Amino acid sequence: MLKRTLTVFTAVIMAFLLVSPSAFASSKGDKVSSIAHQYIGTPYKYGGTTPSGFDCSGFLQYVYNKIDVSIPRTSAAQSDYGTAVSKSNLQPGDLVYFSNTYKPGVSHSGVYVGDGKFIHASSSGVKKSSINDPYYWGDKYTGARRVIKEERLPTLPKGQYHDVPADYWAETSISYLSMNDIINGYDQSLFKPNNTITRAEVATMLAKSFNLPLEDGASMAPDVSSKHWAKEEINAVMKKGFFGGYSDGTFRPDRPITRSEIASLFTRAFNLSQEGSGIAFSDVSKNYWAYGSIQVVTSNDIAGGYSDNTFRPTKNATRAEFSVFLHRALLN
Repeated sequence: MLKRTLTVFTAVIMAFLLVSPSAFASSKGDKVSSIAHQYIGTPYKYGGTTPSGFDCSGFLQYVYNKIDVSIPRTSAAQSDYGTAVSKSNLQPGDLVYFSNTYKPGVSHSGVYVGDGKFIHASSSGVKKSSINDPYYWGDKYTGARRVIKEERLPTLPKGQYHDVPADYWAETSISYLSMNDIINGYDQSLFKPNNTITRAEVATMLAKSFNLPLEDGASMAPDVSSKHWAKEEINAVMKKGFFGGYSDGTFRPDRPITRSEIASLFTRAFNLSQEGSGIAFSDVSKNYWAYGSIQVVTSNDIAGGYSDNTFRPTKNATRAEFSVFLHRALLN
């Protein structure tokens, strides 16, 4: 009964935190991203500059004004404001712009929010889209501008991060993994807990957790180049049998890992077996490929479901979420 209560309690906390915009945005770029998320669903209005209705440039002007950054009114003028930034160096809070949407030249703009996504006021209202959308936005992407001048944050002691306060739900796990050199943060003592985590990053953390010998030489996966930063760690976990790759032999190192993939991975890596009767999640049928693994990790209190009795198996895990899962597994 205690285990079930703990799982449900954890699920309620995680469900609230993971679906809400970050309450711990630590930079102006993160704050802009958080603010923009709040207006998803707001209707489109030609010439609109308020939450009763936005056009694309009016939406950006409103959002940036919330952090005291003034930008021009039109998309064309916005595309000349600030400092140009390459697509490969985009950061949350950057202004992205597009050409030849409803007229020639720069005619649309949005705010980049990470993971290849931007939020913008489209003709159907404020929404999140991919800048690489092959059906529309990908071909019309024209460039980006950095309109926010960030102040550098002071360096904190090891295991502490500006965006992970002491009362943050995953702070204990993040601090533990950081202090044991299993996970790292980013520049300026940031952890970015709501970012997704890739398969290569997970492979690296497992290699460190199990102190696996690194495997040099040829890559064991055809899509992991000899120069990939995590090649040796990926080889190590594949040789150990933690990761089996996909049916086509690829590893897909830069792909975000899902909750069901973590369940399957941890069941193998930590040699877990089911404890008790398990939980019947409404979105995980008994013939789902990871059903058994999901039952294993939830019955061992490594992962929890959500307050609506779902597990959300295809949801990409965040850095904070994975940190909690790994910490629990290591202490299991």
